[in-house]
Amino acid sequence: MLRKLRVILKYYDSEPMEILLGIVWLLFFPAIWTSQFGFQTMLITISLLLGISLIKGTCIESLRARKTLAYGSFLFSIVIIVLLFLNKGILNSGNWFWLMPVLMSTINLMTVTSQYYRKQKS
Repeated sequence: MLRKLRVILKYYDSEPMEILLGIVWLLFFPAIWTSQFGFQTMLITISLLLGISLIKGTCIESLRARKTLAYGSFLFSIVIIVLLFLNKGILNSGNWFWLMPVLMSTINLMTVTSQYYRKQKS
């Protein structure tokens, strides 16, 4: 799997973004959310599973699985932004960082979806 990661980071187009999103959901989100809003089991569990799935899906799974994971990352990033608005956390300028995963997830979703449908046509 490490060899596959090395090849992906050198030669692929959307896969490095998927791996970066996986790292964000696996490492950064649980640490930052827990330090600011406390430990919330459901959010942290979903974040960890999504992060692991994105990294594994990029290295191993098919394009269809990657498309599904891209949808999951997009929806989860939207949920996080909504929760930040509801908890008044968006008023803290440091939490504007969470708009970046929304943008990355949107771009990733468009890229993987276009790759999927392009492959379906051929």
